[in-house]
Amino acid sequence: MTRRGKDRNVGLRAQILFIVLGGAIVPLGLVGLWLTSSGVRSSEALLRSHLEESADRFVAAAASRWEYRRADLALIAENEASVRTVMGGGDSVKAEDRAFLDRLAMDLSRTIPMMMLRDLHGRTKWSSTPASRAAEAKARGASSLPDANRASIIRIETPIADGARRVGTAVTDLALSSLIPADSARPLVPGARVGIRDRANGTIVLPLSGAEELPREEIVTITGERWMTSHRSLVQPPLDVVIAAPMAPYVAPFTRAARAGVAALLAVAALAIMLTLTLTTRAIRPLEELARASDAVSAGKLDQQVIIAGPSEMRHVGAAFNLMTEHLRTTLDALSRRNALAAVGEFATSLSHDVRNALTSIKVDLDRLAMREAPDQVAAGLINRAVNSVARLEMSVAGALRVARHGHAPLTDIDLRAPIRAAADTVRGSVSAVPGTLVVDLPPDAITVRGDAAALEQLFANLMFNAAQALKPGGTVVVGTEPLEESITIVVSDTGVGIAAADMARLDTPFFSSKASGTGLGLPIARQIVAAHGGELSIESDVGRGTRVRVRFPIGTNRSPVLYDATREPAVVR
Repeated sequence: MTRRGKDRNVGLRAQILFIVLGGAIVPLGLVGLWLTSSGVRSSEALLRSHLEESADRFVAAAASRWEYRRADLALIAENEASVRTVMGGGDSVKAEDRAFLDRLAMDLSRTIPMMMLRDLHGRTKWSSTPASRAAEAKARGASSLPDANRASIIRIETPIADGARRVGTAVTDLALSSLIPADSARPLVPGARVGIRDRANGTIVLPLSGAEELPREEIVTITGERWMTSHRSLVQPPLDVVIAAPMAPYVAPFTRAARAGVAALLAVAALAIMLTLTLTTRAIRPLEELARASDAVSAGKLDQQVIIAGPSEMRHVGAAFNLMTEHLRTTLDALSRRNALAAVGEFATSLSHDVRNALTSIKVDLDRLAMREAPDQVAAGLINRAVNSVARLEMSVAGALRVARHGHAPLTDIDLRAPIRAAADTVRGSVSAVPGTLVVDLPPDAITVRGDAAALEQLFANLMFNAAQALKPGGTVVVGTEPLEESITIVVSDTGVGIAAADMARLDTPFFSSKASGTGLGLPIARQIVAAHGGELSIESDVGRGTRVRVRFPIGTNRSPVLYDATREPAVVR
């Protein structure tokens, strides 16, 4: 294959591959990426929705519990004992007021572990702390009650009023657990955590897991993981709440599905590319063969044929190419024959002219010799025979010259047996010299055809000379007929060496001869004479057994001369 053909095929294969990639693989990849990113976004949106719902529930639960705690704080700040205690002078507290306050502090110790009453000057008039309650319980010999974890408390200051006049402040530490249940942040989101900051003093009441400060961003990294946060604020108590949850439990399944989808897409793309290459190679193979055959035809090898295979369009193109090359071979072969026969005609014209000049000189000399008295009868007979032979040769040369010059002969009604017998008389000596036998088997009745006697005599003389030259000693040349209704076939057969198959294909080539002394012009001239008489010539041969030449002529009278068409393909039997 030429470089140009190879580039063309590679380009076509690449174009088909680009079509598959651009029309299927790339769009599918984009859709896959969009679905993957959409799935991740959907998982983040779902997590956000669950976090928001959890935050709303958390705040609602804290607000509901705050109502109870606010009632407790009102109980502490609005009872008469607290008012008398902060309004009393000095540091003493009435015994009944202290007993009431101590009992109240004990009852509320689980939710309010510390409470303190201060006057307007900030002096502490009464207090109850876990330490003081533990010491008092030890003094009574009783076991101390568990107190809330002081690490998660909220300090609340509640004014104490006497009517419309403020007289002091109740300072309390509110246990965070009294506002927020331990699992209130995880009703929907697995692994969620809560962080709380006391907005009044900026302290972190409940740190978010793994974070020293409460994050402000919606997406943060905690302990190497990505977390999503939701922020809420409570007016009372003044708290900032952050609920955060790890994104991996929500996003990881989509990420795994995305990776699996990408892997599947890559596998499908690889399979599609392999199938495309395989199918494209199979589809292009007829084109490659067609390109190779086209290059060979352009190089002059007209015997190229392609295998008709592949899709219907490719089969149609292959069949058209085969038909085109066949027609091209036929046309070029016919043109070659026409040019060759034209050359033969020119050569025959020149040769006939020279031969006729020599024959004229010989005839003049023989005529002079015949006018003299011969020494004996034998010499006179030989001279007369030579004169007749020269006259006959001159007629044959003249007929061949007319055929060679004009491509047709002036046809008249003749008896075909006469030129055949004349040709046999001319060749008989050559057959006897082999030695061999010449048998002329003609019908008793005349064979009337339209023809030129001299040209036909030359035709059959050439055929018989060829048969004689192919004979082996003891061989036979037979000239016979095969009559039909509207034609007569003259058969010249011999028992000679035959013609090889390789030589049969070249018999019509001018100047080709299997004999060392042959000119290669006998058969082309014979075909031209037959064609000029509207006949057909065919040859059959068996190597080692002999050759049969059939010449078919139309019979009858009143037939117009048949012009010789050099482009017509003669019928040859091989």
